[in-house]
Amino acid sequence: MSDALTSPAVERQNAETIQWRIAGDWWDLCNCAIGCPCNFSSDPTLGYCEGVLTWLIREGNYGDVSLDGGLAVVLISHFEGNIQERNREFGFLIDDRANPAQRVALENIVTGEAGGIFAAWRDLTIQFDGVEFVPMTVSHNDEEWKVEVPGLVEGLGGPYRKYMVPENDTCRIYNVPRPEVTPGYLTLGQAALNIVTGAFGRSWDWSKRSSKHIAFDLTGPDAFTWREPLKQSSPM
Repeated sequence: MSDALTSPAVERQNAETIQWRIAGDWWDLCNCAIGCPCNFSSDPTLGYCEGVLTWLIREGNYGDVSLDGGLAVVLISHFEGNIQERNREFGFLIDDRANPAQRVALENIVTGEAGGIFAAWRDLTIQFDGVEFVPMTVSHNDEEWKVEVPGLVEGLGGPYRKYMVPENDTCRIYNVPRPEVTPGYLTLGQAALNIVTGAFGRSWDWSKRSSKHIAFDLTGPDAFTWREPLKQSSPM
């Protein structure tokens, strides 16, 4: 596949017609209690959710531009209320190892210009904080998932195994009612570290709170439709 960049303006203009795919490991670290109600499209534990989402791209393409090789995208997110309402505020940090063609490709994908799930996310956004290309270190295995953006993000999560039977088994949730959890299952986790310092003007320390991991396989530009959010049941 080509690494050549023609014209960023042309690439963005034609983004909605370009076939793309990214696949790999996705994990997040947030301020919800372990188990995160947002996994089930219910309201966040504290009424608002802020967190770090990381996509480690194992393989992919944007037209004839290869996205193979372990590039990463990090989302710094805040929203109040239900995750499927129009309430999101976020910005993207993108791996600065991406070459010029890959930078255009990844920016088009994550900002929703190239359709797919990220276009659906864009439709739920009230504040977009922008895109920055920065150095980062990202890794994942069965025992831990890690993201570090020097001076901005320290994130470390892993499977939540407390109270599991048999002991040290992994808690997985299949058929989660979140449409982006495809294919496969969600691994319930806990954040050992979730520290953000000044990324897009946001700072927090939500260590020891919720985390999860999903093996993702996302495509575009075909339209993506959200399911209806779960309704809160009234007290009896």
